[in-house]
Amino acid sequence: MEEITVPEQKKGIRIISLLPVLVFLLILSVGGNIFLILMINNIKINGNYISGEFLQYTKPLDTQPIDSNNGTTNYILQYQNLKPIIQTEIGKYNDTGGSVGVFVQDAKTGAWLGIHEKTGFYPASILKIPIMMAILKKIQLGEMKLSDTITLTQEDLDSGWGDLYKSGAGAKFTVQQLLEDMIKASDNTAKNALKRQLTLTEIDEVFVHVGIPDPYITDNGQTVSPRDYTRLFKALYYSTFLSPHYSEIALELATNSREEDLISKDLPDGVQVSQKFGIAEEMGVLHDCGVVYHQKNPYFICIMTSGINTAQSEELIPKLSKDVYDYVDKDS
Repeated sequence: MEEITVPEQKKGIRIISLLPVLVFLLILSVGGNIFLILMINNIKINGNYISGEFLQYTKPLDTQPIDSNNGTTNYILQYQNLKPIIQTEIGKYNDTGGSVGVFVQDAKTGAWLGIHEKTGFYPASILKIPIMMAILKKIQLGEMKLSDTITLTQEDLDSGWGDLYKSGAGAKFTVQQLLEDMIKASDNTAKNALKRQLTLTEIDEVFVHVGIPDPYITDNGQTVSPRDYTRLFKALYYSTFLSPHYSEIALELATNSREEDLISKDLPDGVQVSQKFGIAEEMGVLHDCGVVYHQKNPYFICIMTSGINTAQSEELIPKLSKDVYDYVDKDS
């Protein structure tokens, strides 16, 4: 049989015609691998999307540096001009036996303002935030579910704050219901029932993570400072203790608080605030701390008072919060 040969010129044409296909397949393969790596490692994609989940309240840390000389956004680099305003507002209280501590920190640059920010205060209900964090950690680890049912015991019932105690011992609630009552309504009975699900070690892990003494341990003095307490909200905002998903759940709960909207009271409509208040009227204690989601420059704020008439503190805390907001808004 006669051998069929292909002219050299035609061979070259066939090889060249395959090159675009090979290049396309190579690009497709590399692109697909990069996409899978990003998804597997939960790297931030398109701003607030992580693994397909939109995050409204949580801003996981990334490596993009802040450069105030670039772009159109003005960043908060210092609060020097705000400090005298805050000092004037709280001066009359600190000079008459009462105590007011303030800590403010910009979430983007780390610029901060502190007045008596290291002073220890009796924490009251603000310690419900670490209880929530410890519970959500167990859920994240698969050791508990939001749908799990907890039965109230007689020891859980506490009429000090909230109405859940009226349900009585033997009443059953899901973990999600108890979390909502504990944070949104600051219910003491819900807190007691959830705390009963935790070991002392599991609670302490929250404080160890943020690097502050555990107020539940008597030897630590059972106090917390405004600067230290802010670290709990920072751990949620930057998603360092919980995954982004569960950090988002925590901050969403704190955003929809039904009690004592002190730091958010006089802020413009539409400004989201994740916050937790604490009160002990017999000690003249009233606190409110959290995250203010200013559109351009979100910031952490913690205001604690002690030895001051509650009615006065209820006027002072919103006033200080508004002073901070106005300063940030003007410089943004």
